[in-house]
Amino acid sequence: MSNSTHRTQKKAQPAPPSARLVQLVGALGNGTGLGTHGCFAERMGRLFDLSDTIALDAAYKYQSMGPFRPEEGLTERLRADFNQTRDTLISGITLSFDPGEAKVKLRLPRTVETPPVFKPYERFYLSHQRQLITAIQYLRQRLRDGFAAQNHTLAQLAVLDTVFDNTLASYGRYCFAAIPMVLGKRFRSLWRAHRNQQPEDQPDPANAWVAPGGWLHQFRQEMQTLLLAELETRLEPVQGLLDALNHEEPLPQ
Repeated sequence: MSNSTHRTQKKAQPAPPSARLVQLVGALGNGTGLGTHGCFAERMGRLFDLSDTIALDAAYKYQSMGPFRPEEGLTERLRADFNQTRDTLISGITLSFDPGEAKVKLRLPRTVETPPVFKPYERFYLSHQRQLITAIQYLRQRLRDGFAAQNHTLAQLAVLDTVFDNTLASYGRYCFAAIPMVLGKRFRSLWRAHRNQQPEDQPDPANAWVAPGGWLHQFRQEMQTLLLAELETRLEPVQGLLDALNHEEPLPQ
């Protein structure tokens, strides 16, 4: 292996969770994904209208007067909060697909209708999305509160994050709303493929659909994979705040 190849491999970074989610949605939707990463700055700029630009400029010039109450061990506390929230959400998703004896709020639809319908799975996915939104929004606000009390630089970052969050909220809702629609198309596509492969004179018991190798079993696995990828994507802004806290540098004045 050449030195140049070795250096290139060392510099390679794993794809961010958002890229993985886009790839998964695109694969299930036959290329219909959440968009591409090309011309990111241009597309980002189109999301900001005049009022957003004014708010962003005000946030950039924001000078917090305190009072500051620097907290020793803030990074560790917020990191633990992040990990606990993430682990709880992962566990909730995983158990909702296979709860066993556990008591969970959300359960994968178990009744298999003939012909099958996507609506119960859509409600299930949307319920998970609402759960993710609520938990992560509270987590993000807890980080901002911690930043605001620490020092001027972090207080300014908290204000900037609030502006970006508010500005991109509608675009985020639009993007994430595409996932259940793609899943619906995938559900119907798998069902059609199954029916086309099924001999007309052979029985087609619904319990075979959910057995390993069945079309509905495959769909459920794909839906769980998408949910976990969506969780990681929604956590990216919070992860960014934690990274900033770990590498705090004064913002240019």
